[in-house]
Amino acid sequence: MKEKTIKSLIVLGSIFILSPYFLYSQTDQSTYLDQSKRFSVILYGTYISSAELQNDINAEVSFLRDASIELSGGYGYGGEILYDPGIANVGIIFYLSSEYINIKDNELALRFENDSNSVNVRFTEEFKIIPLEVGLKWSLPVSTENFKIYIGGGGGVYFGDRTRTIGTLKTSKISTTPGLSLNILSGIEYYIGRNLSLDFELKFREASFESENKFSADYITVNGQNFSLGNPINSRIIADGVRLSLGLKYNF
Repeated sequence: MKEKTIKSLIVLGSIFILSPYFLYSQTDQSTYLDQSKRFSVILYGTYISSAELQNDINAEVSFLRDASIELSGGYGYGGEILYDPGIANVGIIFYLSSEYINIKDNELALRFENDSNSVNVRFTEEFKIIPLEVGLKWSLPVSTENFKIYIGGGGGVYFGDRTRTIGTLKTSKISTTPGLSLNILSGIEYYIGRNLSLDFELKFREASFESENKFSADYITVNGQNFSLGNPINSRIIADGVRLSLGLKYNF
């Protein structure tokens, strides 16, 4: 987790290092933004750098309950509605956003044990997550009419679904429980036309949900030995990697 945090801070720092170039290399293009427009909409693509799987959150032993498996990142898309209340021209904007994220990792392994034998079995974990988030953004005073730097944060609820595949066996869903999380964000916005801008954003959060699933069979046979699949499977999926988004914003 430290490595992911360091990489995220490097990217964030790069934005602020490069921002003065954009701020002071632009001419006055105030005609790009109509100050009377209060609403905006953004459509964007997203990338999540990493996620993790807590495979047995109901285990009686604490180290098994808290153990996690690192998952690869994934891609998605989403949209956001923003409202500028025009509060004393301080640059505070409220937002409501939602996304669709899909992550699939087929380079994973689980260890199964019976009375006298153990075996490592490869499996594929695929999950989809739909965040619903609200919060506010604040344009920093160094922003110009056509180039803005902003920070912000908020909270959200995270819905999801997952499927585990071992060989020809796939899990089916019994139930899912959405998770809650706070988030912080930072971004840059550059106007390319009348009320039209490009928006790049970094967001840090722990988007998670819990899922109860089961295989159609209770045992798997490997090398002539039967191993329990552990039905039902109670897991937690956490998309805790930095979320990068690039989108097109329109003010109306």
